[in-house]
Amino acid sequence: MIHAENAELDNDCKIVDNVWIDAGKSLKIGKNTIITWYVLIEGGASTYIGDRVFIGPGTKILTGTYEFQGVYTCEFLPDDCHKVNFADVRIEDDAYLGANCTVMPGVTIGEGALVGANAFVNKDLEPWGIYVGAPCKKVGERKKPSEEMKNKVMTTYDWSGHI
Repeated sequence: MIHAENAELDNDCKIVDNVWIDAGKSLKIGKNTIITWYVLIEGGASTYIGDRVFIGPGTKILTGTYEFQGVYTCEFLPDDCHKVNFADVRIEDDAYLGANCTVMPGVTIGEGALVGANAFVNKDLEPWGIYVGAPCKKVGERKKPSEEMKNKVMTTYDWSGHI
């Protein structure tokens, strides 16, 4: 992890091997969130990842993109030679991102949203929706669990053994 001084990790979040994280301006990862193999979180702006979020293998979360109108696209060159556009990313509680998703800068993934494998997320996603494709499209709805069910899952399940 680079820029680790800008990161805040809550209890029992699990980040497995071979994950690359740039905390950028700020990074917050919530309770019982699982970030699996080969995930890339690219900093520059702020990234917020809520509680009980699952991020599948190979997923890329980007908070900056190069503008290709300039002469070059290398960040180590003078500012008049290139431009990087930064925007925050938010992934709300109980969201699920399948393998190899790409999340673009400026996106909010709503509470409980499910993003299928290989999806390209370039717009905000509604809470508890099911999204697939490139660019992703809403194809269904998930049932929102009751607060009682959430509390039961959080107090009776051993999240540390998930991966």
